[in-house]
Amino acid sequence: MTRQAKSVRIGMLVYAGCLRGGAVMPFDVFRIANTLAGLRPAAQRVQFDAQWVSARDETTVDIGGLTLHPQPLDLKKLDALMLPGIDHQGPFDITPMLEKLAPEQEALRRFSQSGKPVISSCSSTCLVAEAGLLDGRRATTSWWLSAYFRKRYPQVSLDAEQLVVQDGNHVSSGGVTSYIDLALWLVGHFAGEELRQNVAKVLAMDANRYSQAPYIATAMIQDDGHAVIERARRWLNQRLDRAWSTAELAEYCNTSQRTLLRRFQESVGMSPVQYAQQLRVERAKALLESTRLSLEDITGRCGYEDVSTFSKVFKRWAQVTPREYRSRFGLRQ
Repeated sequence: MTRQAKSVRIGMLVYAGCLRGGAVMPFDVFRIANTLAGLRPAAQRVQFDAQWVSARDETTVDIGGLTLHPQPLDLKKLDALMLPGIDHQGPFDITPMLEKLAPEQEALRRFSQSGKPVISSCSSTCLVAEAGLLDGRRATTSWWLSAYFRKRYPQVSLDAEQLVVQDGNHVSSGGVTSYIDLALWLVGHFAGEELRQNVAKVLAMDANRYSQAPYIATAMIQDDGHAVIERARRWLNQRLDRAWSTAELAEYCNTSQRTLLRRFQESVGMSPVQYAQQLRVERAKALLESTRLSLEDITGRCGYEDVSTFSKVFKRWAQVTPREYRSRFGLRQ
């Protein structure tokens, strides 16, 4: 008699306002895992059965033009529950969304009682914390939400530098691409490390990455302070290659220059000019790492007229010169 493969049922809890990638990407990981598991001896085979589920009485969920057809959530039939992130541009978008997701929070509370894995990533870790399930536990989220998360959930031990954190049956991860890391975690949890490594190879993924630290850009970590700072940050990000004045920024933010300066000191501990310098250095780092542009080209794209001035600013914020930075990472000079 042929032995059937062990079935692992994964529920993806979808809702209006969730991220499309988070709702879809893990399914590709499980499909590859099923293909590779099918090559194993019959006694070692595992079949991942992933499906979209809803905590509400709805048969369709539209997320950014993508229509999903979730099944009613039957907690007893699932071996793990995954959460896609909350679509947002800043922390101010997350808070009102959390208030609308009471059915999802209740579903999480009930499922958590089973002791089975609850899997969250990026902003969806806020949803698990909002349900009160992470108090006294370790967790992680996208590094750029760390300030918001710590202030809203002070009872959670946030380790924003870690890519994946497990505490009991709760597993959380960082930014958007870590959906794949979470799916790989589930593959390893239910089918073993060998299959996890093999699936990662097919995906051309580093199966052994553990930290978000190399990707953290301090200037982009958003506080949940006054809305003026959020508005100013967006304006500055669009003008990093141009000259601007504090008066222009204050006018855009519908406030006085004096109030603008005070808000910046209270929220980020620096002036708008210093903050813009930090943003420019973060942009320069990204260009140094990801392009073959010359230092002269990068200088212009970051709003500086000459390399010498820019290099001094870069060294002050990054503690190394641009050339040393590129050399440190083995990048083209």
